Amino acid sequence: FQPVMNQNHEYVNVIMVRAPFRGGDDEKLYKFYKDDILFLGISSFESFPLKSPNPYSQKTESDYYLNMFPGFLHMMRDPDEYFPQKVETVLMSQSDFNLDDAMRFGQKHDKEEKIYDFVYSGGDQDVERDCVGWASYNKNFSFVREALEVMCSSEFNVTGVLIANKNKADTKACTIPPACHGKIVQTTFLDQGKFFGYLAKARWAFLPQICDASPRVSTQAMSMNIPLLMNRNIMGGWKYISPGETGESFHDMSDFKDSLRKILDNTRGGNSPYKPLQFVKERYGSVKSGERLLEFVKEHWGDW
Repeated sequence: FQPVMNQNHEYVNVIMVRAPFRGGDDEKLYKFYKDDILFLGISSFESFPLKSPNPYSQKTESDYYLNMFPGFLHMMRDPDEYFPQKVETVLMSQSDFNLDDAMRFGQKHDKEEKIYDFVYSGGDQDVERDCVGWASYNKNFSFVREALEVMCSSEFNVTGVLIANKNKADTKACTIPPACHGKIVQTTFLDQGKFFGYLAKARWAFLPQICDASPRVSTQAMSMNIPLLMNRNIMGGWKYISPGETGESFHDMSDFKDSLRKILDNTRGGNSPYKPLQFVKERYGSVKSGERLLEFVKEHWGDW
């Protein structure tokens, strides 16, 4: 459950549901209060409200949550294919909000020397199983390993950082191609400040994931004026990519090289054509997204 505040930091009579219920108690709370509080769904976790393709996740049928709430803030390209007509929808997800910290950090460190080509955030990966598990599936680490073979080759000589790619004791890392040793830094799970520190030293952020409804890393990077190299098949976040403006995208390994070359050529020089910060300021953040959310609620549930 995600409570909602207004511009005065006061709680309002709206609660967002951003993931499947964790157990019977959550559902009991929802049923007890649903006539007194406006519950809306919001894309935040995996492919919610759709059934997760992640083999390491709990399985909930899509219809169960698609029909549950009167409205949904979604990440879908074609919401009408999934939601019944009675459900009001708006293209909005949790990663549209709360970008002030990233913007402030980016402004403070906008002159930081770029020493890495990219940063990849892997979540809290299961390093003991060599990055095979829930988080690694969501962040598509199997594709990352394949892509690294290309990125670390003599043709590209990419340097980068794999966040949360070592265990918390900092004694073991997930395996990566031998050609990447000396070019790729692997870190433990980091707090936000340390993560932002690496982003500030990178030329772009790498988002190869598919099973991700609301990739917060994307808008955080853009808020620091860092462009993206993103998988076009991503469930949520595809709306943040405007080729040539906010970064580049790829479909799979068949066109990955072309997109990689383009973003490298555009960011290794002194005059990057990308303007991700401007893109974010014009469209997202808590103020602009909050205004859209308010209009959405007032339009459909003004009597709440």
